[in-house]
Amino acid sequence: MNIKKRLLVASFLFSVLVLGLFFLYSFQIFAGNGEKFVEVEIKQGETFDLINKKLKEKGLVRFKTIFKIYNILTGKSHQIKPGKYVLALNISISELTTRLVEGPPEISIIIAPGMTIREIDEKFSSLGIISGGDLINYNISSLKENYIWLEDAKSLEGFLLPDTYNFFVGSGADLVIKKILNDFETKVLPFLKSDANLLEIINLASLLEKEIPDYSERRLVAGLLIKRMSAGMPLQVDATLIYNKCFGKFLKCPALEEKDFKIDSLYNTYLYLGLPETPICNPSFEAIKAALNPEKSDYWYYLSDPKTQKTIFSKTLDEHNKNRAIYLLK
Repeated sequence: MNIKKRLLVASFLFSVLVLGLFFLYSFQIFAGNGEKFVEVEIKQGETFDLINKKLKEKGLVRFKTIFKIYNILTGKSHQIKPGKYVLALNISISELTTRLVEGPPEISIIIAPGMTIREIDEKFSSLGIISGGDLINYNISSLKENYIWLEDAKSLEGFLLPDTYNFFVGSGADLVIKKILNDFETKVLPFLKSDANLLEIINLASLLEKEIPDYSERRLVAGLLIKRMSAGMPLQVDATLIYNKCFGKFLKCPALEEKDFKIDSLYNTYLYLGLPETPICNPSFEAIKAALNPEKSDYWYYLSDPKTQKTIFSKTLDEHNKNRAIYLLK
C-alpha cells in the first residue's frame, strides 16, 4: 500500500473515530447524579479553552478534548454566552452546549404588594440573584444623582415597586435596584403633582397597604390620617408597631402585645406624631393612587373587622370604642 493510500485510510479511520466519539459523547451522562447541581460563572471575553477548563473542574465535562471537538464540529465554540449557570452534574455534552449557547435562564420573580425590603432581600438572595443583605445595606446616596426624587429618602424601603421582574442568577444589587427604580419612575412619577411630597405619599401609601385592602376604603383612611396629622393627633397605626417589633418584617411576626404599644421608637405612631421614620413596606400602585387621592369625610377613627377585613369607621371616640367592643373584644 503506497503512502497516498495509507494517508486516505488513516484519514478515514480518524473521521470514523471522531464521528463515533461525537455521537457517543453527544448523549453521554457525566459523573454525578440528577440530584446534584453546581454553579459555574462564565465571564465576558473568556476563551473557549478557559471555559472548557472551568467545566472540567466543576465536574461537568469528563474529557476536555471531546467537549472541544464536539463544539468545533457543531460550530458552537464561539457562541457561548457569559453569565452564571446552575447545572446538573449528569448533563450530556449536547445539552450542556445548548444551555451555554442559549445563555443563563432568566428568573421571573414577583415583588408582592406590601413586601418589605428585608423580605425582598431574602427572596432575591435565596434565588441567587443577589447576595444576602445587598438591598438592605445598599448605599442609597449613590443613587440620588440619577434619581433625584430619592433626595429625601433614608432607604429604598417604599420605592421597590411591586411588580413581576426578570433577572439572571448573579444579576447583582446594582442591576436589580436600577431596573426596579426605573419601573417606579415610569409608572408612578407621571401621576405626581408638581408640589407633591413623594416621600410623604409613599410613606402614607405604605400604611394603607398594610392596613386596608379595599381601594375606596384606602382613600377614606388616607383622608382620615391626613386630617389627624393636621389636628396634631397621633396616627395610631398598628402596622407601624409590627414593622418595629419584627425588625422590618411582617411575615411570621407574632401578634402585638400591650408592651409593644409602649416601645420608644419613631415607628410607634401611638407615641410620636406624624408619619413613621420611613415607609413600612413597598406599597402597590393602587395604594399609592389612594394616597394621592384622599377622600375627605367626618371620620376620625377606624378599625378592621378581623372576620371580613372590612373597615369600620367612626366619627367620635365613643363610637370607636363601641366598635372596638363589637369587633375586637368580643
